[in-house]
Amino acid sequence: MALKFYTKFLFAFFLFVGFSEANGQETIDVGKTGWDVKRPVVAGACEAGCPWGELADFVQQAMEPMGYSVVICRNCNRMNGPRLVSENSYPPPLDEANLEDGTIYRINAKVDFGITSSAFLANAYKESFFGGGPYKNLRLIAKVEDPFYFLIATKKESGIESLEQVRDQGLPVRIFDTDGSMATILDYYGITSEEIEGWGGKRRVSYDEAMKDEFDIIAGFLATPSNNIESSYWTALSEKFDLYFMELPEDLLNKIAEQNIDSEHIVAQNGLLRGLDRRIKTLGRSGEAFFAREDTPEQAAYDIAKAIDKNRGALKWFIRIYSYDSNTVLSNFGVPLHPGAERYYREVGYIK
Repeated sequence: MALKFYTKFLFAFFLFVGFSEANGQETIDVGKTGWDVKRPVVAGACEAGCPWGELADFVQQAMEPMGYSVVICRNCNRMNGPRLVSENSYPPPLDEANLEDGTIYRINAKVDFGITSSAFLANAYKESFFGGGPYKNLRLIAKVEDPFYFLIATKKESGIESLEQVRDQGLPVRIFDTDGSMATILDYYGITSEEIEGWGGKRRVSYDEAMKDEFDIIAGFLATPSNNIESSYWTALSEKFDLYFMELPEDLLNKIAEQNIDSEHIVAQNGLLRGLDRRIKTLGRSGEAFFAREDTPEQAAYDIAKAIDKNRGALKWFIRIYSYDSNTVLSNFGVPLHPGAERYYREVGYIK
């Protein structure tokens, strides 16, 4: 199926390359799209193992036997998906990040439904989201599980086993803060960015700097052995350097959890990553959401929900090992379930 899709893509790309060059953009006209012709456009992501890209491939393949030809938007990712779906908008122009992850074209078609993180969907529905929203016309179709962990580690050679050492000794640490969680941690220990810089450290180390051995602390969510773009730095750094994984106080974990709607207290198991040689209490997050607008035809939403359920076995064969839980598939932190999806879940008994 992947080869079939790739062949279709190459044909379309070369067919419309003249269009792209003439307009100075890497844009492909994919023809008529929409639910009425069973050619909906899904807001996905890159083909290089991006989670929303993988799940876009999955739903495209799952819906094909039902007569659908799902068109994937590869640059409708990051913060863009909820807005594009809500407004039935065209994909944005390609940017440098798209090119870096291997996305070399955009499609000239409005977005009908999408895939994003459970947290992104909940936040986009409930409140202002990256300067837009709230997008109250969004509806959940299905949530699949995709667990990842919050971890904080130091290089063993530094001898640092707690943040108290950094504070009390004024250590010149270089911090690779992967998602902003370090701000909460430093505040908890009464350490300011100015103090770190004053001690000769660095508050924000880049990935490239970290790979060159120019870091002392790494912290953030998305820790997993998976090698997708978003998580691979944890695997790479833990393999390249000897790390010591710290366990944070429960009240500090609670503060971090309050900032992440989809987080929960879990235990990271011994051997999750190289250097994690014991079980530690930490936080985990899980959930990627398939979603659409409230005006999506009921039968279409029903078909998406059914296709995902009936093909759930394929979820384990991607870079990230997704799973389907009938107890959680129909709930996403207060985002209303689309009536079509609800009808399917009632029919199969997931809603009693």
